[in-house]
Parts: sequence; structure tokens; C-alpha cells
Amino acid sequence: MPRHSQNFLVNEKIAEFIVEQANIEPNDTVLEIGPGRGILTAQLLKKAPVIAIEIDPELCEALELIFPDEIESGRLKLICGDALRMDFPEFTKVVANIPYHISSPLIFKILKHEFKDGIIMVQKEFAERLTAEPGSKKYGRLSVMMYYNGEAKIIKIVKRGNFRPIPRVDSALVRVKKMNRFCYDRTVLERVVRQIFSQRRKKIKNVLGNVKYGERRAEELTPEQICEVARDVENRIRD
Repeated sequence: MPRHSQNFLVNEKIAEFIVEQANIEPNDTVLEIGPGRGILTAQLLKKAPVIAIEIDPELCEALELIFPDEIESGRLKLICGDALRMDFPEFTKVVANIPYHISSPLIFKILKHEFKDGIIMVQKEFAERLTAEPGSKKYGRLSVMMYYNGEAKIIKIVKRGNFRPIPRVDSALVRVKKMNRFCYDRTVLERVVRQIFSQRRKKIKNVLGNVKYGERRAEELTPEQICEVARDVENRIRD
């Protein structure tokens, strides 16, 4: 069994599709998180230089054997370590097959960097929450924070049989683009979003007091309306 919750992509056609969707140019630098056994890495290297971050030392050793020429030439920079605990080198595109248990922190870490766009593979249910619209059952804190940080769109559902070992759920490919749509102070917004969605069945006024949209619930508000609530909360504290 994988030691770090990895499920390795084994379908080369899916790897080719990912590279095609990433629209990689020769002058790009691709950040690949979780290269695993290198099936996607090999396709990416046909297009541009790659920085690959792999947490498993045994897989790092295997990748060194698979891509010795690319590593020696500098076309592939292999970094063995935890992507959540390191500073990323500069990159223009990102491609990642993200383990389910670190999907949220890793995506938002990626979105702190400047880059053109990326393709990430995540659990289907997580992707649906990431891209959910207001009023949807899956709309929540994750959807709102994704909106503030960028744009996300599901481009393909990837069935579980395309991985080894076979996971219990299907995955989804999500296109992400970096955008800054914070319409108010980031710290205040993050706190308000956390508060109202942790008690999503309650009316806003029962969570935050007498504020704008107080008669409504968190799942009924757009990200822009939540900005108005955050501003109202901050103004009330200052008064």
C-alpha cells in the first residue's frame, strides 16, 4: 500500500489529456506535485522543464533511475520532500495529483504564488465543493475561499479504475487560475467565512449578531455578499 495516500495514475491517455489541457509552452516552467512513478512527468518533459516535488524517498530514488538524463541536463529538477513544508521555486504552470487528505491546504498554498494556470487532480467530491455555486448543497467555506483566491472549473471526471491501487472514489481534473478577488481585508474575511459556515444552519444574525443579511444563512450568500457582512462586522467592532 502507498505510504502517503498515493493513488498512482496508470492510464497514459489521461496523462496526455492533462498535458494537452495545461497548454504548456516551451518557455514555461511546470511545477508537478506528486510525480509518483513518473507517468505524467514523462509527458510534461516533452513540453517544458519540470520541477517535481515527491514526498516518498523510495519514489524519488525510482524517479532518479527513470529520468537520469533529464535530471543531469537540468530539464527535470527533482525535489524530495513535503510540498506543504517547503518554499516553491518559481513556476508558470502547475500540475498536481493531490492526495485527498491534503487537498485544501495544498491548493491554497499554490494559490499564494503567481502563475498562469494549472490542472489539479482531486477527489470528485472535493472538486464539487471547490467549484460549488451559492445555494448548492456543496457550497461552503471551501467554495467561497476558492472564489476569493482564484477560479476553478471541473474539466473531466476520472474514474477510479485509472489508478493503482484503485481508490474508493472517482477523481476530477480541475483547472485553476490565480485571481485576487478579495473584496475586503483577507484576515477578516477568512474569520467571518469560517464562523458562518461552521454554523451554516443558523441565520447569520445568530452567529454574528445584528449585521447585514442577518436573516439569511451562509449558504444563501454569494462571496460578494459575504464581503459586505465582513465589512459590517468590522465596522460594528470599530464603533
